[in-house]
Amino acid sequence: MNAQPPNGLDAYLGRNIREAECTSSIPQSSSRWLNNAMVREIIPIWLLRKNGPDFPVEADHTLGLQAAFNQVVPEEEASALFMAELEINPRLAAHVAQGHQPTWPNEFFLDFPEGTVGGIMGHQIREHGFDLTLGMGPVPDDLTPFQYFRRRARLVHDFEHIVTGGQFTSIGEIVITMARVANVTEHLSPKLASAVNAYQAFSGLRMFTRALLHYPEAFATALKCMEQGIYVGRNSPPFWEFRWDEVFALTPAEARKHFGMPEVDFIESQRDEAIFRELLEV
Repeated sequence: MNAQPPNGLDAYLGRNIREAECTSSIPQSSSRWLNNAMVREIIPIWLLRKNGPDFPVEADHTLGLQAAFNQVVPEEEASALFMAELEINPRLAAHVAQGHQPTWPNEFFLDFPEGTVGGIMGHQIREHGFDLTLGMGPVPDDLTPFQYFRRRARLVHDFEHIVTGGQFTSIGEIVITMARVANVTEHLSPKLASAVNAYQAFSGLRMFTRALLHYPEAFATALKCMEQGIYVGRNSPPFWEFRWDEVFALTPAEARKHFGMPEVDFIESQRDEAIFRELLEV
């Protein structure tokens, strides 16, 4: 712990600092997140690094932050919170009881008309190599309710891009991650929402902070994405209730109306993405 600030603004802001007695021989904090060495190492990389061509943005997820967060909040703890939520949240309980799993093969989307939800997904599969299973294969039948909830959320992530207005870019990821954070906060109890939101919140924040620090020309769009994500997440029904097979033949605007979501704009971010990935000098 630093000594008391000597004078000036630091002294004013730090006037209520109270030094805590510590008997530990290693750094300790009252925050279990800060006490995790992997979290301390990976979070600065996620939030502060530049997007060099040697390590693509999406590869951040290979650095082990999910495993570190699972150490801080073990699955048993999060699952217990989830099971308690099922007792007081009938909408969530109904969703889990239905057990609706996304099992559509990639080829299913290749013939939908352009401009529909299914057609937009087909374009991403055909032109950009999207795999709706995310390389994980089909959803197993023996998952716990919490495991089912988390895995299904990953498998429908790309559809949520389409209705929240976030383009399939790194900058566009801010829209959907912040929409999810806001939506989960709106529809789940605080402690469970915290456990569910931690990883995806940092997933979106890393785009936001890197744009601010290293790619300021793209930051205005990043800020717009943040604002829209929070707005659409707060003002929509629970995302987990959405039955995507009901809207494949609809336009995104029609799908939003079908689901009871607010109307939002599609945020164009291709130029900002080129700046963000260091493919365009400005």
